[in-house]
Amino acid sequence: MKCEEVYVWLQAYLDTEVTADEERMVERHIRSCAACRRRLVELAQTVNRLKESEQLTPRQEFTRKLMQRLAEEKKTSGGDLA
Repeated sequence: MKCEEVYVWLQAYLDTEVTADEERMVERHIRSCAACRRRLVELAQTVNRLKESEQLTPRQEFTRKLMQRLAEEKKTSGGDLA
C-alpha cells in the first residue's frame, strides 16, 4: 500500500469505519512507514483537539457582536449572504 492510499484511509481508520482487511493494510503500512505513522498521530491529535473545543462556549459579548455583524452584512448585501 502506498502512502497516498493510506492518507485516504486514515480518518476512517481512526473512526473505526474500515473493514478488517482495510484495518490490517493500514496497520501494516504504518508499522513500516514513519511518515504515515506521524501523519496518523497528528490527525488523531487534531481530532482530539476539535473534540475538546466543542466543549468551549463563546462569551456572550462575542455572540452579540457576531449577530450584530451578520445583521449589518445582511443589510449591506441586500439580504444575500451567500
